[in-house]
Amino acid sequence: MKRDNSRPSGHYRAMYKLIYESEKISKQEIAKEMDLSLPTVTATLHQLMEDDQIVTDGKFTSSVGRRAVVYSPNNNKAYAVGLELFANHVTATLVNVLYDDLASATINLPFTIELGYFQQLGDWLRGFINAQKVPLDKVRGVGIGIQGLISSDGKTVLYGKILNCTGLTSGQFERAIGLPVTLFHDADCVALAEQTLSHNHKDAIYLSIGEHLGTAIVIDDHIYTGENGRSGTMEHITLNSQNGHKCYCGRRGCLETYSSLSALLKENETIQSFMEQVAQNDRETVQRWRNYLTNLAEVINNLHMFVDNRLVIAGVLVRYLDDGAVEFINDRIKTITAFPEDQPYVERGTVEARAVSYGASLPIIKTVLDNI
Repeated sequence: MKRDNSRPSGHYRAMYKLIYESEKISKQEIAKEMDLSLPTVTATLHQLMEDDQIVTDGKFTSSVGRRAVVYSPNNNKAYAVGLELFANHVTATLVNVLYDDLASATINLPFTIELGYFQQLGDWLRGFINAQKVPLDKVRGVGIGIQGLISSDGKTVLYGKILNCTGLTSGQFERAIGLPVTLFHDADCVALAEQTLSHNHKDAIYLSIGEHLGTAIVIDDHIYTGENGRSGTMEHITLNSQNGHKCYCGRRGCLETYSSLSALLKENETIQSFMEQVAQNDRETVQRWRNYLTNLAEVINNLHMFVDNRLVIAGVLVRYLDDGAVEFINDRIKTITAFPEDQPYVERGTVEARAVSYGASLPIIKTVLDNI
């Protein structure tokens, strides 16, 4: 009876996962790890090779006998692109199946819901992919991080007050780009990037601090969004609804107005120029910085009452937040908390650049891997 090679063996997925996680492994090591015979391993490796899921990657060194062939995942099998969509620019990041950050680019492109915007974005993105010498048919999808709440299927912006893009759909991008598109809340993208690159998969709250504040809750290595996609949107918890600063949502005193960079910086001031003044011990700027960190500690203490897990400060602020600032926040929390805090729980994130665009690509690659 002729063997049907069109269907993977029962060991296909498990063997790919072992090779993927090992990065470099021999046939003999596979047989030992999976408790399989060498003929079974050989047959499954042949299937994986035929499907371009794996490649041979030289041979292991050996002082005796024949050197074993190295098997590795084929990092050119599939790719994903993540986009970071802001009011005046778009940043793209190209990622392969190993979650490697391969390339990035930024275009100054003011956001508008007009056909010309989508066409210009599509032309630029295809040019970016082509410049990396990646065939378009190997790009499995585009993830777009947007400042807004997204439907559970990643197809529609449910609430997009910052960019005035409520109702925006993935289809508007797909028609211009020519690839499948999934939309994500930008703060969720930051959380995914942090979880992936830090290799820390413990539950956490992520505060993505940039021009605006974004928050995300990660439980069991998944973003917790709730029934309507609103869980984790803690930036709109209100502390002073009567006399607080006006938030873009229309209310007063939201956490956004205490913890975002917009709450810290003056008009036309950048975070870089601000921190340069702090480094020079400018009295007014240093005091503003201390006041901001004090407010941030208050915000974090309140959030910790809701979710008793570690809290990671992420986003743009990460690259300017030193150990002294984190220590200041933790010390302040100890003085104001209602409960004893024996161990500090506030951490500094690890992703200092393009967290949104990198994070937006990750669910695309995960889907590719899950379907092997």
